[in-house]
Amino acid sequence: MIASLVLASVAVGCQDTDGNGKGPGAKTPDRGRASQSPGGGSGHDDGKESAKPSPRSSDRPAGGLTCDQLRNAELQNSELRLPDAPAGSISFTDGRWEGDGIVIELQPQCDIGDMTGDAAPDAVAPIKVTTEGTGRFYALVTWRNDAGTPVPAAAASLGDRTPVESVEISTAPPKQATVAYLTRGDADPAAVVTIRRTAVYRVAGPVMAELHHSDAPYTP
Repeated sequence: MIASLVLASVAVGCQDTDGNGKGPGAKTPDRGRASQSPGGGSGHDDGKESAKPSPRSSDRPAGGLTCDQLRNAELQNSELRLPDAPAGSISFTDGRWEGDGIVIELQPQCDIGDMTGDAAPDAVAPIKVTTEGTGRFYALVTWRNDAGTPVPAAAASLGDRTPVESVEISTAPPKQATVAYLTRGDADPAAVVTIRRTAVYRVAGPVMAELHHSDAPYTP
């Protein structure tokens, strides 16, 4: 009787041959099936709820843009028509676009911050539109942050021969940009600048709407 029990124990122990407590007859867990999330997606089962579908990239906050990105960014599309610019799609190449006798140049003043209220830092910078005549038209443009890509969203005309000195986006609500530029009084000739204007803008649809401004005398 004792000999029979010893032989039976040896036979059972010999079935465990892989060092993991699994004998040839034991079923190996289906790792692929076990790692599926409750929603049917694959991945390690770490006890977390399966990921929900990602929102549209334009709605998802992303890392901040950089002013350098604007040098090769889209400037005008079907949703945004710039003041004093020709119709059609326009994109910068190294900060410049030229066509139909018009040159558009990105200006160096630029700031990064949320202008559209989606928590993703946008970009604001001025541009200069040079026509075949004497006009040198300046405009202010907001590029919204579309998952790290600058997309033109709103613009405002600053007038003829009105160079921009600085752009600063507020770091707290309300979302707005303060722009300092040179201009002139209504009775002054177009070839001179006599006023330093500090204006505050916010994005309102495709328009950068001026909220208010203050003027100070300027002497070149």
